[in-house]
Amino acid sequence: MKRVKQTEKPDFETITSSHDFGKVVQYRRTSLGLTRQMAANLCNINERTMDKIEKGNVAVGLDNALKVANALGIEIQFLIKGNSDEL
Repeated sequence: MKRVKQTEKPDFETITSSHDFGKVVQYRRTSLGLTRQMAANLCNINERTMDKIEKGNVAVGLDNALKVANALGIEIQFLIKGNSDEL
């Protein structure tokens, strides 16, 4: 079995880009000891899509990003700043 080297935990608390999301996905995948192929299978996507997500490629689509987050146990929270009067 291929050994997976754990990546460093991202040093930010708020994801502000697809690149940040990719870092979180890669960290979570490697902390679970999953190869990219194993994670892709778990997420029901292909390995190339998983690679694109981890590299921050914006063309992967929200559906695939949410599949990955859900399958790997990454919680996504939404915080709406301001109040509705400002919209």
